[in-house]
Amino acid sequence: MSLLNRLTIKNLLLNKKRTIVTIIGIMLSVALITAVAAVYSSGINSLIKFEKIQQGDFQIVFHDYPSEELNTIEKNRSIEKYYITKSIGFAEIGTSNAAKPYAHVKGFTKESLKHLSVKLIDGRLPENASEVVIPTSLKTNGRLTYNIGDTITLELGKRVDSEGNLISPLEELSYDYETDTYGDEYLIDTVSKEYKVVGIIERPAYNVEPYSSAGYSFITLLNEKDINGNIDVYFRTNKKDVKKISGVVANILGVDNSIYLKLMHDELLTNEEYEALDEQMNHVDYTIDFNNYLIGLESTNLLHDSESGLITAVYIVMGIIVFTSVFCIKNSFDISITEKIKQYGMLKSIGATKKQIKKNVFYEATILGVIGIPLGVLLGYLASFILILISNYYLKDVFSFDFKLELSFSIIAVIFAIVLGVITIYASAFRSARRASKISPIDSIRNSANIKLNSKKLKSPKLIKKIFGEGGEISYKNLKRNKKKYRTTVISIVVSTFIFIALSSFMGMAFNEVDNEIKVNDYNISYTVYSSESEMLKRILETTKLDNVENYSIVKDSSMTVDPKYFTDEYVDYVGISKEDEQSIYTITLGSDQYNKYIKSLGLKYDDIKNKAIVLNNDYAIRYTNKGEEKKYMRLLDIKVGDSINGTILGSESNILVGYTTDIKPFGFKNCSGPFIILSDEYFDSIAKANIIDVYFKSSDADKLQDEIELIFKGEDIHINNNDENVRIMNNLFTLIGIFLYGFIIVITLIGVTNIFNTITTNMELRKQEFAMLRSVGMTNKEFKRMIRLETLFMGLKALIFGVPIGIFFSYLIYHFLEGDSGLPYELPIKAIVIAIISVFLLISLIMKYSISKINKQNIIETIRNENI
Repeated sequence: MSLLNRLTIKNLLLNKKRTIVTIIGIMLSVALITAVAAVYSSGINSLIKFEKIQQGDFQIVFHDYPSEELNTIEKNRSIEKYYITKSIGFAEIGTSNAAKPYAHVKGFTKESLKHLSVKLIDGRLPENASEVVIPTSLKTNGRLTYNIGDTITLELGKRVDSEGNLISPLEELSYDYETDTYGDEYLIDTVSKEYKVVGIIERPAYNVEPYSSAGYSFITLLNEKDINGNIDVYFRTNKKDVKKISGVVANILGVDNSIYLKLMHDELLTNEEYEALDEQMNHVDYTIDFNNYLIGLESTNLLHDSESGLITAVYIVMGIIVFTSVFCIKNSFDISITEKIKQYGMLKSIGATKKQIKKNVFYEATILGVIGIPLGVLLGYLASFILILISNYYLKDVFSFDFKLELSFSIIAVIFAIVLGVITIYASAFRSARRASKISPIDSIRNSANIKLNSKKLKSPKLIKKIFGEGGEISYKNLKRNKKKYRTTVISIVVSTFIFIALSSFMGMAFNEVDNEIKVNDYNISYTVYSSESEMLKRILETTKLDNVENYSIVKDSSMTVDPKYFTDEYVDYVGISKEDEQSIYTITLGSDQYNKYIKSLGLKYDDIKNKAIVLNNDYAIRYTNKGEEKKYMRLLDIKVGDSINGTILGSESNILVGYTTDIKPFGFKNCSGPFIILSDEYFDSIAKANIIDVYFKSSDADKLQDEIELIFKGEDIHINNNDENVRIMNNLFTLIGIFLYGFIIVITLIGVTNIFNTITTNMELRKQEFAMLRSVGMTNKEFKRMIRLETLFMGLKALIFGVPIGIFFSYLIYHFLEGDSGLPYELPIKAIVIAIISVFLLISLIMKYSISKINKQNIIETIRNENI
């Protein structure tokens, strides 16, 4: 080992604090990349696991598939596994839900019971063809109760319409909209079958029981010998073929892969392609559904939606993270090398060459990297592990089934973090080595290379002295004199500030996207009353006073026919309505209690608004294209406060004065799209009449509330919709995503705070000789503290002047790609900006105070004499 290398090792050991700070900087930056990648990988894998639990472990399902063609699937090498279910028949069971009068008995093989989202709540799964499990929705929605151990006899048959046409098990109950009565469908080929109830399950996923299904799913065991006729086949491909799943399906169907791929991607087909595909699919009598969400997760294409721009926004965020990591390493390493300029000058004075100096710097970089990078990888995974432990602790009471997040190891992430760390370390070392090799020995020894005094540049503005006095002038000149150290600290604060603002803004937008996708209702139970008689109104009010009601709305509505001139041109063009045909606007009321809550939240008074309309003027407009439902946020009505809306309600002319416009929706209307006109009950009743009343509840115990509502309305014609289970499931998913998003920003924030701490404490430690000299010439403790406080103020102000605008720019850039096409207006991240400003001054003050407390304990004479930290 050369003399210079031994000297480097000795110097690192002698300057332990500086060495440790530099290694910590490298560790944190590598840990940041590793942790983000680990959390992302763990999140994706956890979502895959969650989706399999919720919907089933399948990517594709063939409904009503001929069992004699099953060998086509069995022999396909791309298919990893498949599961079979079969519709055994429907039986009338006398539920209270008129749209769901049947029990739909379905047979599941043993493997299907394990992998197709059969979530057992109580009891056990069926072990033979004479046992069934029943869903909780039979009681909560159908108001029919069977207990474990009960024996039920069902007359099972096939559904046919009034003309004798067979109705598919997936089709909803026939409904005659002209007469508002259910169609004359009936069952044929009925067979009596006795079953024993052995378990209670959660409502099956929509692929097993669609929301429009006419029957509650009763699940029994399907034996191998009973796999005949038409069956449902759920299957998944192997890992290598998941990205070309359309080709797998096209191969099974026997159709042209390129045409089918275009069809799956909603691309327009030419007439020739359409005719060719139609001819090729003549033999296909079954329906095909895709578990697109699981396919997207497993093929890592979840975010690849060119129209949403989400992937672009994620790339920007990842770019910010990588920049933070690179900066953190460079910052820590530059501080370490810069303060050794004096040592390099001494080496050059005794004969060391430029090449030897550069080699020495790279040798030190190698030592720091070998220690810091592996520790950073371990720290990143430790942080991810702790985050997942915390998440599982909070999730244990959220999910009704045993679900835990699992830490995933990503070798690609580790390699990326290591490579980025190595490149950054050597890039920083190269810059420092070149600078060290160029400085003359005399300047290096005198330590004058970094401090270039210029009387003009050191002059402080008169305003500084006038406002802050002599202490302010000294502080200002100190910062100017130590320009490079000061710049490094300011840049650290700027980077941490703009990253916090940009990522906070991204989190808010991400939550909006998730909320928009999941569509969680703000109510979990509702009912409809088909009468507005005073006796029914009394009963409705009685239900609102029940113990477990947390919030409610009593909604009456009526359609107001208006001239299309009231709609904005943007809305007319987007939806494609005629400018000549009359359009409808819904007028609604919320019940006096909810109406008063609503106007209070808007800052309105009842007497001022009771005879005027509140217009929900900004909302999502919805249109339907060949790609499905599309939404865009916009101003729907060309109406302002003071305008009158002239139209027809129930055949009578009405003139409604607009008293307020808003985009804030009342309780119960979270997932409803406007335009709406909200009126007081008093005003609504004077111009309209509603025979149908909808009541929305947020309840702490929806099942109990439903029982109590049925007792109050016993014998009356009401329809109760208990969607508590679905709301709870969607809220659980929202919670899961929220934990990862907040965990992500917490990790980033901690890295930024630690980076600032390392930079400031190191610079303060390196200035301890300067502070000792100031005290030795008579500076009092009070003057010293004042000088430090003013330096803190100047640093914080300068950092915020740059950090806040850059943060706003990046938040807008993320908005542009994430929500720019949605129509949602850009919102300045004021909350994040305020938090950043307060945190910067508080953080700098605390770190300065900590550093000064350590410096105050040191002996002035020894500090001046000491060359090492």
